[in-house]
Amino acid sequence: EVLEARVAALELKRFQCPKDVTLDDSMRRARAHVEEMGLYSANWKWVPEPYYTWELEQRAKVLGAQSTQMLCKALLLENKKVTDKPETEDPRTNPRFMLVVLQYESELDVKKLATSIRKLRPVAERLDESQFDLRVADPSDNDRITGYEFNSVTPFGLKEQVPIIMSSAIVPYSYFWMGGGHVHLKLGMSVSDFTKLPNVQIMECSVPRTK
Repeated sequence: EVLEARVAALELKRFQCPKDVTLDDSMRRARAHVEEMGLYSANWKWVPEPYYTWELEQRAKVLGAQSTQMLCKALLLENKKVTDKPETEDPRTNPRFMLVVLQYESELDVKKLATSIRKLRPVAERLDESQFDLRVADPSDNDRITGYEFNSVTPFGLKEQVPIIMSSAIVPYSYFWMGGGHVHLKLGMSVSDFTKLPNVQIMECSVPRTK
């Protein structure tokens, strides 16, 4: 018991958990994946409880981000047309589920995303626009596939592998922040490190958010 307590204390110190946070498998899974890949630009940062009530400028300041354009989120999407016709699914060029990483300063553009996915196939084999109905996945699918709660979703340590799509609008900033496996844990990383994930593709999929 003494040894277990000591190991638990060391783990809490390694994760630098705030006193009111209980270390769980979600956080362990995310960090283990990042460390296994040797992504040395990774920076884990705990944010205060009122973080999501703040304007983006204040969030960026707390994270040390040079621009609000570097603040990102991950959304699990589902193509309902593939759900209706499972035989059309192709994990690479016509996935049913996909995790999209985009900026808080932007909005998902499903038409742009559908066009980007269509371009994965040669012109002669290209899917028709009517074969896309992209929507945010149901919470039950999000829990099953990502294993993370709302506002804590990270592309690392997913329970099930799905294509990861990074908005091309993030790339010029070279570094960005995303969820870290806990609602108050953020993960910063260089774009070059992030694209070492084998299932990441950079695509046009967003438009600037209108104020």
